Amino acid sequence: MKLKDYQDYQKNNVKAAKSQLKEYIQIYADMAKKLKSESAEELDPIKANIKKTYPTEIYFTLVDETGNPVKLTITESSKEYIIPIFTDMREYAIGSAKISKLFLDKLEMKVLSPEDISKIADEDEYFEGFVINPHSQNFNMDKNGDF
Repeated sequence: MKLKDYQDYQKNNVKAAKSQLKEYIQIYADMAKKLKSESAEELDPIKANIKKTYPTEIYFTLVDETGNPVKLTITESSKEYIIPIFTDMREYAIGSAKISKLFLDKLEMKVLSPEDISKIADEDEYFEGFVINPHSQNFNMDKNGDF
């Protein structure tokens, strides 16, 4: 979602605008399902729109009591992890409720920009990327914003 939309939501408690990235991911998923291939050239414009839109929005994640993002490990024995991020308040509400059940810590929402995600990538060698709207779209991107 756009930062301005989130600020309006906080100030006026009005329904927040949808995320353009969320819409592009849905188009991508629908087309990939019909084409039965994620490498079809018809998906290239949608991939370009996803990459172009990702840096223009803010995202929501869950942090623990120390302010660290919730980490979903890639495998049980590895230190590599991804973080869940949500594109809008509706996705956050649904996803955070489900994720909170898995953790004993008190979790809170944190707003992240793509720059914040890039900073995590620079500072933590075990950070592999993120999953967008994990309980609905489940779209993975790596730490550089590629998929």
